[in-house]
Amino acid sequence: MTDNRERILQERHNLFMDEVGSRMILSFCVAAALPLFFMDMLREPSFFGWYALLLCVGIQSFAITRFYNGNRDQESQKTEKWHRINLYLALIWAILWSAFPYLFLQGTTPVILLTCLVLLSMATSVPSVSMAVYPDIFISFITPVFLSWLAFILIFVPESPLIIKVIPLANLLSMVLFSLYVHRSQISTIALRIEAEQASELAHKASDSKTRFLAAASHDLRQPLQAATLYSAMLKNNPEPQPDIVRKLDSAIASCNELLGHLLMLSRLQSQRLKPRKRVINLADTLQPVIDEITPQVRAKGLTLEMNNLADQHIFTDAVMFTRIVRNLLSNALKYTPRGQIRLSARQEGNQLLLDISDTGIGIDEAYQSEVFEEFMQIDNDHSSIQNGLGLGLAIVSKLAALCDIPVNMQSRKGEGTTFTLSLAAAATLRPQPAGRLAQHLPLFETVTVLLIDDDKDITEALGRLLESRGATVSAHHSLESALKALKERGMPPSVVITDDQIGPGTNAGNVIEAVTALFRQPVPTLIITGNTTPEFIQTLPDDIDVLFKPVAADTLTAKLAEMLSLQGTP
Repeated sequence: MTDNRERILQERHNLFMDEVGSRMILSFCVAAALPLFFMDMLREPSFFGWYALLLCVGIQSFAITRFYNGNRDQESQKTEKWHRINLYLALIWAILWSAFPYLFLQGTTPVILLTCLVLLSMATSVPSVSMAVYPDIFISFITPVFLSWLAFILIFVPESPLIIKVIPLANLLSMVLFSLYVHRSQISTIALRIEAEQASELAHKASDSKTRFLAAASHDLRQPLQAATLYSAMLKNNPEPQPDIVRKLDSAIASCNELLGHLLMLSRLQSQRLKPRKRVINLADTLQPVIDEITPQVRAKGLTLEMNNLADQHIFTDAVMFTRIVRNLLSNALKYTPRGQIRLSARQEGNQLLLDISDTGIGIDEAYQSEVFEEFMQIDNDHSSIQNGLGLGLAIVSKLAALCDIPVNMQSRKGEGTTFTLSLAAAATLRPQPAGRLAQHLPLFETVTVLLIDDDKDITEALGRLLESRGATVSAHHSLESALKALKERGMPPSVVITDDQIGPGTNAGNVIEAVTALFRQPVPTLIITGNTTPEFIQTLPDDIDVLFKPVAADTLTAKLAEMLSLQGTP
């Protein structure tokens, strides 16, 4: 309800103003008719004074109401202004009704007084439901009226029965309580209606998003797969080495991996299981792998890549998430820059380090700038190109930046390029070991023993050979029973356990972790490699367990193992 406060205020204001005209007419008619019961006072000044006061109040009220209805589009947004005006109108109507007994009822009988009180109660209770939207206005109207009538009774009709003296206070108390009750009910009704509308809108957006996802995923994944299939056929039919075809095949596979990686990252972000691990990192060292990765693509496209003031800068953030943010922004700049340059530059501003990632590309029309961080949003995407992707890069940037408390600002002009500015927490100049270079310091795992468990024989063989090529000693198994038997014979825990999530029927990664921990009575670093990306699975993952989602690139696996082992002091 807090998020919808402004919307609720607007809705209650509209409800109040929609009925203000009918309330004015009713009050005017009742006020004009009531003095007619006292025709013997027709020539008294009080009779003319009442109608003169009624006429002034009525003309003013109708003029204000007419002005609002004539300018509803502009005035309906000014809720505070019209709340004050309605409060003013309630008070002047209260003055009108409060003066009535002093003008017409002096020297009257208890019967006439009781009759007028009943009519007054009816006249004030009729608008109570609509006026209860603003209980302060309604209470400001009825309180002076009933207190004035009570004072009149006590001063000028003291001999009246107790019931007549009780009626004003009883009416005042009951109407105050009733207005507060109706107010709560109306606000709850408005809030529920707004939430229902928002839920319906979200469901509609989710349905549209799912439809767009299926269409985009089907199209953008089929294209690189089709290309890879054709390149593979060309290799089979040509016994001679074809480095150009191999390069294109690698590029097609990389496109598939990138698209799947975006989808997996988005799934993990939506599961709200990712948590940043912040530390002091060197800006240039952390970004160097990303720069090395994109430089050949920049050159191949005929662009230039400039870097300014990145050296000797240190920030406090999650290195992995920060790297992913910059990689996505650079990738986005590369896609939409047909000529010119891409530039990374850092500048100090107080305790913030501002990192600008700018390009001279096609830019973004102002009409679309508020939507670029939405999922599947693509600007000028030519679907004939497999490199344009699903439009998830900036959506991931937005979610990761929010997770790491990194404000992202965008400035863009169509045809002149775009600049994204990351506001980073500057840190003191230290020399921490760069996260992106861990694998370079630990390229060979001569002292590392790996327990590998996966029921897929091809994957087990490929992973085992990869790790052995890095120097590790690998004990590969297709079942938990076989792995435990080998561990008992060895008598020592492995440096790390790599396991699939599901290992045959009834056995999962959790069973592996429990069994190995129980065997050695100590936790063993475990890496889960899985293709299960369902939100239910991601939400059940412990925060202290490392996970990689298939397909996993060799460099990614090596870097992750290096990171895990460095935290354990191995090798």
